[in-house]
Amino acid sequence: MYKKLGFISVFLMTLALSTQATQPSGLVIEKQLDLTTQQPTALITLRQKLKQFAQFSAQFEQRVFDIKGQQIQLSKGELQVKQPNQFRWQTYEPDQNLIVSDGQAVWIYNAFVEQVTAMELNKTVQQSPLWLIANQSDQAWSQFSITNSEQGYSIVPNDKNSLTKQIIIRFNGDIISQLIIEDTQGQSSEFNLSDFNSSPELASDLFIFKLPEGVDFDDQREVK
Repeated sequence: MYKKLGFISVFLMTLALSTQATQPSGLVIEKQLDLTTQQPTALITLRQKLKQFAQFSAQFEQRVFDIKGQQIQLSKGELQVKQPNQFRWQTYEPDQNLIVSDGQAVWIYNAFVEQVTAMELNKTVQQSPLWLIANQSDQAWSQFSITNSEQGYSIVPNDKNSLTKQIIIRFNGDIISQLIIEDTQGQSSEFNLSDFNSSPELASDLFIFKLPEGVDFDDQREVK
């Protein structure tokens, strides 16, 4: 159960950091709203901070905590992100997992069980409030309340039925340093980023997933 929670949290984190300025084919672009006069300064500032990263890479350390605040998992790995909607998230310790978005689909590879799952990006991101950060449309952001304090930027869903209680994004200067996801059951995941590089040299095929031989393949995409 704990391992599953940690892997899902990694996936959500990847979506959160997958910011972009434009939408890929297949994503619905909502009618734009004038948020400069309708939303608080915290929202405008956060969006400006997230939009500045055309691409970046970083190392990460993830800690998962249960409802009592006890740490139940620690994992480490690296990530690369490129706008729009391309990211690569890989864990090395304690298990090897890989999540890749090519801008159209998300590929999730669990090496331990030798299984690959493919899902359409637009459906995947909408399973979590974090899809608004990947979406970057005004309509998406209008569904959340954003505040800023010494603890960072707090993103709270306006939907009372959401499974996510809040998301906290913290910056060290102008770079993303930490993200915390808290669910309504009291569990949380904390992600600490290091070696943040806002202008890395990324290989052209870095965000192309190659299906390993002999693995179970669960293709959930409608368009294949």
